[in-house]
Amino acid sequence: MSKKFVSHRLGRISKFGKSLVKASGHMAGALAKDKLSQINSQSSEKIKELKSMSNRIAAAKEIVQTMGELKGALMKLGQMISITEDMILPPEISALFNQLQKDAPAMNDEELNDVFLDAFGKRPEEIFREFKRKPIAAASIGQVHEAFLEDGQRVAVKVQYPKIVQAIQYDISNLDRLKKVLLVLFPGLPNVDSYLLELKRSLLEDCDYNAERESLQFFKEKSRERFPQVVIPEVYPEFCTTTILTMEFIEGDSFIESKKYPQDKRDHLAQLLYDYHNFCFYELRTLHSDPQYGNFLFTEDSLRLLDFGSVRSFSQDFVSSYIELLKSIEKKDLVLYKKVLIDFGFFSEEDTDQLFKDHLDMVHKLYSPFLREGKHPVEKENPMDMVKGFVDSIDLKGRKSPREEFLLLDRTHLGLYTKIKQWNAKIDWLTSKHLGWDLYESSKKDSK
Repeated sequence: MSKKFVSHRLGRISKFGKSLVKASGHMAGALAKDKLSQINSQSSEKIKELKSMSNRIAAAKEIVQTMGELKGALMKLGQMISITEDMILPPEISALFNQLQKDAPAMNDEELNDVFLDAFGKRPEEIFREFKRKPIAAASIGQVHEAFLEDGQRVAVKVQYPKIVQAIQYDISNLDRLKKVLLVLFPGLPNVDSYLLELKRSLLEDCDYNAERESLQFFKEKSRERFPQVVIPEVYPEFCTTTILTMEFIEGDSFIESKKYPQDKRDHLAQLLYDYHNFCFYELRTLHSDPQYGNFLFTEDSLRLLDFGSVRSFSQDFVSSYIELLKSIEKKDLVLYKKVLIDFGFFSEEDTDQLFKDHLDMVHKLYSPFLREGKHPVEKENPMDMVKGFVDSIDLKGRKSPREEFLLLDRTHLGLYTKIKQWNAKIDWLTSKHLGWDLYESSKKDSK
């Protein structure tokens, strides 16, 4: 029997507060053990590592459990963390967050009826020829049910948790709460205020299923001719409201199953995924920005996108500046690189030329697969390890956070990276990227 979803303000604050206290206690214990083990030189490195790790895992377990129960903003934050795999957090901890990619506690029958009664004045069985009450998927904002229309059409019905909008508004009314979660998991975190504001905007947009219906229709219309191998479900507007979304039932293999495909098929899917990303970013200037594995299905020759709750549009000025950034990395043009990074808010005029040079050297190495002709895999070295060494060498206090667009853009890039890496795929990064730039220039002319 699943635990009842807590939507009211005091209940969420109380549940979150208790969880944070417990998690912080575990992390304090981990830090204390680190200090003690440094003093006790007789302890082996392995024992020190295990003692500290046990406390960190306990802290993460406490937070993950609470994220799953409270859903909403906290669970969405957890899902964002989960896409990083073990690049940032140790594998033992990232595995816990991956549970949030799977089933969250489902709503009960009474709650399910209430959503349909509020939306249509009818229970689901009065709307569909058949409606399966056991959800096939559950996540941060809603759950998905299999159903059949009167004509026999099989559909997926996405149902929003009752009062989830109210719960999310409580969660994000004080962004310090979300910041505290991040600080427990990532001590020494730099200024991320702009990212938290972007998370707030994205979460509220995610709650509007009418907006998601429009996004589904937009991407399907724009993609059908150029990318027939990218399958996006049809929607049925007469069975849609702000809290219920009915769409074509799409089948396919999970990402884990796709990893068993022959290597040439994985290479094909990786190239398709990257080409489609570039088409969306450079021509449409709009991205499907929730790359968690549950939002994708696959066949050996097609990519299937299921969830368009998180979509990010970018201004022409932003995309132009981003292309300039990539060009400066390709050419190792320090003057242009410095200008764009300052414009984007990553650094300031007061930073030294040496800092910009060191940063460009690091990023040039990080981007090396994207700079070479031919087909290449992603770098085997953990990119976060490369970045960490640089970040540790600078003082982050008092710095502004970068532009908010980078939260969902980088989240999308990270999703691309993890999938292509796990497929062990080789793709033509450079040609695809340059074709994307050409698409952007053409779209600018068409918009005039």
